[in-house]
Amino acid sequence: MIDNKIKKVLILGGGPSKIGSETELDAAAFQMMTALKKNGVQVLVIDNNPFSLTLSEVQPANVFIKEINLKNVLDVIKKESPDAIIPIAGGLRAIHVTQELLNQGILSDLGVRVLGISKESLKVINNPDKMKIAINSIDEPAVPSKIVRSDSEAFEVVREIGFPVNIKKVNHKESTERIICNNAEELSDMLEDEFEDDSVCIIEKSIVGYKQIETVAVRDQTNTKILISGLENIDAVGVHSGDSIVISPVQTLGDIEYQSLRTATFKMMDLLNIVGLCHIQFALDPNDGSNYYITKINPMINSSSALAARSTGYPLVYVCTNLLLGNSLPEIQLHANYHRLTPIMEPTLDHVVIKMPVWPFDNVPEANQHLNTTMKSVGSTIGVGRTVEEAMLKALRSSQFSPRDVLPSMYEISSDELISQLIHPKSDRLLVLIEALRRGYQVDELEELTKINQFYFYKLKELLNVEELIIKEPMKLSTIEVAHDHGFGDGMMAETWHQPIEKVRELYHVAGEYPTYKAIEPSAGEFDQNIRSFYSSYEIENESSQESEKTALVIGRGGNKLGPNTAADYYTAEMLIQLHKIGYKTIVMNNNPNALSLSPQISDKQYIEPIQLGAILNIIELEKPVRVFIPGNRHFLLKQLKKYTDLNVQVLPPDQETGVVLPKDVTYALNFFVTQDESYFISTEKLISNNKSDLDYVTAYETPYVLDDEALKKDVEESKSHIQSSNWIGLVQILFNQNKKGESEYVGIRPLRLTETIFLSRATGINWVRALVRFYTKRLDINELMKNMPDMSNRVTHMQATFPFKQLNVKVDHANSSQEVGAKIKFRLVDDK
Repeated sequence: MIDNKIKKVLILGGGPSKIGSETELDAAAFQMMTALKKNGVQVLVIDNNPFSLTLSEVQPANVFIKEINLKNVLDVIKKESPDAIIPIAGGLRAIHVTQELLNQGILSDLGVRVLGISKESLKVINNPDKMKIAINSIDEPAVPSKIVRSDSEAFEVVREIGFPVNIKKVNHKESTERIICNNAEELSDMLEDEFEDDSVCIIEKSIVGYKQIETVAVRDQTNTKILISGLENIDAVGVHSGDSIVISPVQTLGDIEYQSLRTATFKMMDLLNIVGLCHIQFALDPNDGSNYYITKINPMINSSSALAARSTGYPLVYVCTNLLLGNSLPEIQLHANYHRLTPIMEPTLDHVVIKMPVWPFDNVPEANQHLNTTMKSVGSTIGVGRTVEEAMLKALRSSQFSPRDVLPSMYEISSDELISQLIHPKSDRLLVLIEALRRGYQVDELEELTKINQFYFYKLKELLNVEELIIKEPMKLSTIEVAHDHGFGDGMMAETWHQPIEKVRELYHVAGEYPTYKAIEPSAGEFDQNIRSFYSSYEIENESSQESEKTALVIGRGGNKLGPNTAADYYTAEMLIQLHKIGYKTIVMNNNPNALSLSPQISDKQYIEPIQLGAILNIIELEKPVRVFIPGNRHFLLKQLKKYTDLNVQVLPPDQETGVVLPKDVTYALNFFVTQDESYFISTEKLISNNKSDLDYVTAYETPYVLDDEALKKDVEESKSHIQSSNWIGLVQILFNQNKKGESEYVGIRPLRLTETIFLSRATGINWVRALVRFYTKRLDINELMKNMPDMSNRVTHMQATFPFKQLNVKVDHANSSQEVGAKIKFRLVDDK
């Protein structure tokens, strides 16, 4: 039963996006907030991520835009007196702050509960030694390791656990990497200088090459547990699970092996008394799947739990939130869309989902592109299909970010480099695997070199067989049918056959063939659900139909990359919310498993498809939207959509392909909202770069930028004249440079970037995405909007981009805007220092 004592809850946010967490934490916090409100609980949120949808959707009086640290969280608790806090949607920082609050006895003194994780569990989870003891206490295996202080102790441990082993020197002053030793000679050489000055080493059994399996499960306070999903990493241990290609459901385990992992998951949740969700990672001996180790326990929301929810259609965050409030699994009432599904039923899939990582190396070429135990990917995409082959190719197409739908080739790679990359993989290793098969490498050879199960090479060989068919049998209906069943897009065939895409589509349309769509739901078709998330198929039965005669289709940005992508996902989600408010049925198309914009509460329907022309045209043919919105800067996609449809296609933010040469030197800007008839001044803004005046290196913003009345009046007048001659509408930014003498001059004009649009929303308290949506749908009362403009003279708002350089272990002297991974925001009064 719901705990009626819980009336007010503080959610700890995830802070700026970074490698390891993009938008999945905020997506979970948003869904959690929705569930809490439905249960009559008042929600408070603390976060300093300007691109947080949760901050936008909570009442302003209950929002605290502050960094997640001990002082700030304690200040909010003392001021607001919540009954409980929820840290599990805030990542490791929120967990550590919560642990410190518990350790100091502060929460106990203030009568504040922690929901989702106990004090005892926190102590175990954050301490490897205690975790190992806990795992072994329930007769489950942890990776064997021991602290040694001499050569003799080291060899004694190795005789017990066997080679290969990892050696790591214990040194609190500096971090040292683990060194692998495969035999006694290597170990002796390694230890020769290690035990000087009373040094201490940790020797650990090496599990590099083991199979990586993950589980996501939920447990209620009555000890009822269900497994939501098993996730199989295609890459072996040695590649961080966040950098691995991941597949659901698990493909290469027998039932006995899988059930043993399920049992181990439940035993750990019982031991740690976890109420809510838990994600556990296992390493399995590739030669004997019954021999495994538990390697990590995460009793919090992360990208793996987000993937589990996305791949099964199970309402994981909603159920978890109800569990935190005291409901048992049988007591939770799901939305009517889930028809006969009960929260206590374990999901079963009739489809395959594959996650493909997305990399930052185009924007940070200095980074080491080899994959290892340090996570380097900044996002991911997914492909969903009836078969492994179909899901694999859709995921690969989605990750390539080519609206032209071309499959890249590695034919130019040398034989030596090919072998090197098979052994030491880089981010394009799937293309390398395909190229190796093309060159005649045998499956058993590739398994030995890569430690990837043979099963996946046979699947890739099947895709190569279909590729050969496409080349040898062009412009045939039978070829198209086989290609579609294996995940090939119309654009791929059009490029191969040197034909316009409409000719390919016409071939199967004439035969009465069109794509059908299947629901992503957790009962494998056993129950007639009304779940509104779909993927394409070419089977006979279609489970999706036209949503409405007044539908807006919003195309998402896809997998997260560096640059403005986390901001763009917030922007997309906000557009969906605002379009719904003005009366449209909303459909989102995206393929990012962590996307805010795929949260089911903010759209009427979701399609998980590659964001490529053929897939978009298929959805348009079925849904017949009256409006289509696509992300800014997708110029090829925009041109193609306008070429093939007569729909109202709108780019938001407005298209920035203007041909205007922007300045290098810039100091500040004036922001305006521009209609066909008038330009409305909003704010001044300081543009801050790191030791470079180039506009590309502006990565921090501050408003207001102080000008005296006369200078401001002059700049406003000059700005309006440039706006008038530009014929631009919407949010427009006029750029000025101030020289060393303090003299200002106009240097350029551009549409307001989406990151700055969100910054402006935070600074003014006005939702400018809402204003733009209403403006472009002819529903904006501009006078009412400007009447609500606040006085910004007494408060300074500062937003600073954040970067992934530390996690990528690179030094970049002058970061530019294309290298941003997230941002943080803060406010101060003008008189504050």
